[in-house]
Amino acid sequence: MKSIYFFYLILFVLLMCIGQILFKKTAIILSQAHLSLNINRVLDTFITLIKIPYFFSALVVYASATLFWLFILQKVPLSIAYPFTALAMVIIPILSIFLFQEKLSYNYWIGATLIVTGIFVISLKA
Repeated sequence: MKSIYFFYLILFVLLMCIGQILFKKTAIILSQAHLSLNINRVLDTFITLIKIPYFFSALVVYASATLFWLFILQKVPLSIAYPFTALAMVIIPILSIFLFQEKLSYNYWIGATLIVTGIFVISLKA
């Protein structure tokens, strides 16, 4: 795989991570304000959410990531590109340690190592 495509895939994963962090910040604000989302009142729920800057930013980031993903898929086979998305499962929990004071178990580190190793093995094929 060309190194530029590797760079694109990493950039895409980082966009996904940023979006998830922004969604988590939105959820924290909702909890702190004791706002609950009501699935039966979709419009009210959307209006509540769109007023939170983190949520709106997350939507923009995810929309950009989606367009970027389409671009990547024109260049890289899905069988190579898609496993890279699993890096978000490694990066986001690590960021959550610093941003949200979350704790990770030893099982997480074992699983994260397996994910990274698997992605490395898959990318060797390219």
